[in-house]
Amino acid sequence: MKGLSRRQFTLGALAAGTSYAGLVEYCAAQAAAAPATRNLPRTHAGKTVKVVWGNTPAYVASAEVAKEFTAASGINVEFSALPTAERYQKMVLDTTTNTNSFDIYLVAYQWKEQVAPFVIDHTNLDKEVAGIPAMNWDDYAPRALAAYSKVGDKLATIPINGDTSFTVWNKEAFQKAGLDPEQAPTTWKQLVENGTKLKQGDQFGYNMPAGKTIQTGCVWITLFHSFGGQYFDSAGKPLLDSKASVEAFRYMKEQLGPISPPGNLTWDFPEMIASVSSAQAAQGYMWAGGVGALYDPSKSKIAKAVGYAPTPETVLLGGWGLSVGSKSRSLDAAKLFIGWFTSPDIVKQTALLSLSPVRRSALLDPETNKKFPFFPSVLKGMEGNVATYAPIKDAEQVNIQIYDEANAVCSGTKTPEQGAAALQERVTTLLKRRGYIQ
Repeated sequence: MKGLSRRQFTLGALAAGTSYAGLVEYCAAQAAAAPATRNLPRTHAGKTVKVVWGNTPAYVASAEVAKEFTAASGINVEFSALPTAERYQKMVLDTTTNTNSFDIYLVAYQWKEQVAPFVIDHTNLDKEVAGIPAMNWDDYAPRALAAYSKVGDKLATIPINGDTSFTVWNKEAFQKAGLDPEQAPTTWKQLVENGTKLKQGDQFGYNMPAGKTIQTGCVWITLFHSFGGQYFDSAGKPLLDSKASVEAFRYMKEQLGPISPPGNLTWDFPEMIASVSSAQAAQGYMWAGGVGALYDPSKSKIAKAVGYAPTPETVLLGGWGLSVGSKSRSLDAAKLFIGWFTSPDIVKQTALLSLSPVRRSALLDPETNKKFPFFPSVLKGMEGNVATYAPIKDAEQVNIQIYDEANAVCSGTKTPEQGAAALQERVTTLLKRRGYIQ
């Protein structure tokens, strides 16, 4: 399982009951027949729109569906399928150097602050170009839309791929340990109590990652917000040596660590999901985008015993949006494409291909729910108490500093107090160097 992204793990679940090629063909046919496609004008026929795109199966398949847009509108769409790091580099270089070789960018929400000065405000997109379906912003959970897309009063992106942190568990293991297999832990304390009962023999009670990886940072961020933490005060100064910060480090070291497998000091997502799917860990931290893989009997020993729910107390959001560059050479054509692609009609079809939706309508649709029964729980998480990465341009650097210190605490080279103090010092230095604070 090493080397696969969390999105790629959903592929087996998607293909259950039909070939994946058949599913893509079905979704493309549905997209072609949808009102959003039938009502497309050919006003911009002959234009080309260039898009920074993803390279995982869901993105590749969604690009196939997008061929129906070209057939109906006459607008050619060129996708540059890139891994995450290269997407970021393309976006930064293309916008800051005024190259503008791309019309649309695929933006992780922690990058929205960086891209915001260089992209349009998408708020009134459907009023700006004829043929764009009504955007129906009420179709998004307000907190999720704000987290994914808003920078001040500007809607800098339109969400296309949403994710939420989940707790998953092995129902059979729960039952054997005398726990209710249908009852999710509602607090972190209850989760640890469950994990202690589940830790028996070669079976562990949790799958906590503790490597120098983003997943380690995600666990810390979820705990930090669950314990009442805030990244910054009203003046923008960091609050990362707070009681909540110390407690998050302590919880990882003293509560989750002892019930997790040894060797987790190098873990990232592949090891996390492998631990759960192999039944090594009977409970674990997971992303909604990875839950589907646990239902695939070719990859999962617990395919018939999967329990899932949003993480207790706080849900961390992950996700991506699309942004039209304000200096696009095919501005109206780019707006038309992004309006079509993010419309409810098309979002439902790309959701079936595992491009995890953010729209309520797709998350609650009977057809998508049949394939992905956990979608309503994703919406529940998005509508609850949500946490995000640090809301600054340098969120990626903050995440690195978080998981560096979490790894140090979990490995025993620093105490929780020392980890929190070091994180405060490092983030303060970063913010001063980048001009956020004096």
